[in-house]
Amino acid sequence: MKVNAPYTLGMARRVFYRIDDRRDGLFDAIVTIEPDKVIRRDGFVSLAEVEEWLEGLVVIMAALGAPVARERGEQEVQPARKRERGRLL
Repeated sequence: MKVNAPYTLGMARRVFYRIDDRRDGLFDAIVTIEPDKVIRRDGFVSLAEVEEWLEGLVVIMAALGAPVARERGEQEVQPARKRERGRLL
């Protein structure tokens, strides 16, 4: 049985991500699938939560043959300091 799904045709696209540390203490994941598809997931409570989500993305993209990498020039995100929930610093 031959499958002619559009996502199986052609070369796998590269996928890049970055993590934004918001002022309110939450984190956002911004994923770019070349050439111009942007997917955003906002409001992760912790850096560990966003990293876990990204690990799942890497697994899915690997199954499709699409490599995932941190955006060029993007630095490791480190929370500035411990934040209490519901309190702005």
